[in-house]
Amino acid sequence: MARNLREFKADLFRSLASPTRIHILEELRTAGSLTVSELQRRVGVESSNLSQHLAVLRARSLVVAQREGANVSYSVADAAVFVVLDGARALFECQLAQQRQLLAESPEPRQS
Repeated sequence: MARNLREFKADLFRSLASPTRIHILEELRTAGSLTVSELQRRVGVESSNLSQHLAVLRARSLVVAQREGANVSYSVADAAVFVVLDGARALFECQLAQQRQLLAESPEPRQS
C-alpha cells in the first residue's frame, strides 16, 4: 500500500510539474468550467500545446471534459488538488519570507 501511495504521489507531482498545467488548473479554479478556446485565450498557448497539457491532466483524473454541442468544456475533477496547490503556495511564501529576512539581516555592502 505504501509503495502504491508513493507512486500515486510521484505521478501526481509529475502531472503538476508544468507551469502551464498549473495555470490551467488556476483558471479552472476561478471560472469553474471553461471551453478549450476560453482556456487557450486565458493561458496563452497554442491549441496543440493546450491539448497535450489537458491530456496529461485528464490521464491523472485532475480534469474532466464535458461535451456541449460543438464545444468541449473542462473543469477540475476534484477540488482537493487545490489543497496541494495552496500548500505549494504556502511553502513558496514561507521560503520567500525567510529569504527576505536573511537579506534584511545581511550587512550592507561597503562602497569604495
